[in-house]
Amino acid sequence: MESISGASGDRLSDSRDLTQPGVRGENVEIFPPPPTSRAVRLIERCFLVAGIVLFAFLVRELGLSSVLDNLRLVGWGILLIIGQEILAYTANTFGWWAAFPQPRPAIPFRRLMGARMAGDAVNYTTPTASLGGEFVRTRLLRGRAPTTSLVASVAVAKLSQTIAQITFVIVGLAIVLDETPLPLAIRHGLLAGLAGFSLLAVGLVVAQRRGMFAPLLRTAHRLGLPNRAPHLSRSLQRLDEEIARFHVDANGVFLLSVACFFVGWSVGVLEMYLILWFLDVPVTVHRALTIEVLSVAIDGMLFFVPAKAGTQEGGKVLIFTLLGLDPAKGLALGIVRRIRELTWAMIGLAILSRLQLTSTLASSDR
Repeated sequence: MESISGASGDRLSDSRDLTQPGVRGENVEIFPPPPTSRAVRLIERCFLVAGIVLFAFLVRELGLSSVLDNLRLVGWGILLIIGQEILAYTANTFGWWAAFPQPRPAIPFRRLMGARMAGDAVNYTTPTASLGGEFVRTRLLRGRAPTTSLVASVAVAKLSQTIAQITFVIVGLAIVLDETPLPLAIRHGLLAGLAGFSLLAVGLVVAQRRGMFAPLLRTAHRLGLPNRAPHLSRSLQRLDEEIARFHVDANGVFLLSVACFFVGWSVGVLEMYLILWFLDVPVTVHRALTIEVLSVAIDGMLFFVPAKAGTQEGGKVLIFTLLGLDPAKGLALGIVRRIRELTWAMIGLAILSRLQLTSTLASSDR
């Protein structure tokens, strides 16, 4: 598919662009990379080190030879496990496309997917609580759509993906919870966590409809954040208006975006089934769904750990232990998924480098 066509061209001439001339003629970006304080960086590094220590502890406790034996069982299957991820990327790219305000820009689908992959790679490899990739997506598509439309689509897509994740976990738990031998405390913890995230998602939808970015900036100024970009407030106001207009004119398109991301999350069940099968774990769709739902829930609650260091593998060991399965195979499963994630992260970073180089060459030719 060469492109997802929509109405192309510029916005109305009221300058619905989120770059405004600064004091010296430079552009003020609506989404500059968020500053990270020294304390936050220290906390992130502590989480990263703790995750690495946890991984080393698990390998030592379960036995390196046992883990390697399980990984050898996967063999050539790793190619199939890596390759199936293109299905999730396709669904997630459609979800992002649906989040663009009307009229949608005629951005080629492969370019949109490339920006999606590059953003995911940045989210995976940088400790920015899965936000750094959003800035990358906006920058890679700059010039192909009005900046307001790009930033609005990223904000809406981030929300719809979160809602899809919560919906996937809720639906999955509704299917598997009665037949899953989980301790009562863990059941209550999962349900409490889901309730909290659901309320947060509802609050974010309401905030997006009413406008949230400009009020957040005003609140930050009241708390002492220096106002170094006088035009930023007006730009954020236009962004709020654009997002609110999307929700008003959506006509079910927001639900379409959520549905596409839901499909992306559901593809994880296929991956889980394949990994279990290659690891010689007795596998059914119910078991694959159970492990995937619990994995997504754990990953969502520990989103602040950089690159899911240790939590990826430790979560799988915990799930396998709770389900009465071999924890060494759970650790191997976590490592296999880590290999898949790292492979696509490298692909995404390669795409990022290529797109940045292309943009630089295009700018130099002007």
